[in-house]
Amino acid sequence: MRIFRKAMITTLAAAALLAAATPTFAQTQPKQQGLGVFVQGGYIQSSTYAENGVPTSEVSPKGGIIGVGFGGNKSGWFGVGVDLNYMFTSASDVTVLNIGEAIAENGTLKSQTLDIPVYGRINFGGQSTKNAPTFYVPIGWFFDIRLNADIDGTDVMDAFNGFSTGPMVGAGFEVYRIGVEARGMWAIKELQSTGGGTFLNGVQDSKAFTFVLLFKVRLH
Repeated sequence: MRIFRKAMITTLAAAALLAAATPTFAQTQPKQQGLGVFVQGGYIQSSTYAENGVPTSEVSPKGGIIGVGFGGNKSGWFGVGVDLNYMFTSASDVTVLNIGEAIAENGTLKSQTLDIPVYGRINFGGQSTKNAPTFYVPIGWFFDIRLNADIDGTDVMDAFNGFSTGPMVGAGFEVYRIGVEARGMWAIKELQSTGGGTFLNGVQDSKAFTFVLLFKVRLH
């Protein structure tokens, strides 16, 4: 986990530098109005799939997401962005088995995650002003750090990997500083912790796909 903590600290520092540099850049380059700061929130739903790509129906967590976004370069055709998001989900009637400790928990699974997507944003139109309509496509990679997981108050963090990562792609529309965006995130790491318990009734290679619907407001 030390590597993951260092990666998170580095990402947070880079985001802070980008946010700090945005006003200065906008002043020195009047035409480059697209580097932005967003507040955002919305809805998420996850599903699981096995090694062969077949979806599994045992768990389908739903919840919300809130956060901030930096970058995007709306005044150009391409920009780079990074988000810092907090995600929270719940799923009912979930069973988590920990064979090593002979524990089986069943109930409502609640989870909280720090979500850090890093992406390129391809813009189509709307480069003249921040208020002009713009369609865009974000393509990148996400890094998720699980903050906690419990079933009806019982800690089950040991049954899950604490870190997840994978590709992300989406589509969005922005006008008058208001935007809506849909994203898909495919995890390439397994859900359950290696060498630990069994998750999803023995499907030990289960991975997660997460759909995100974001509503965004541009502050700068």
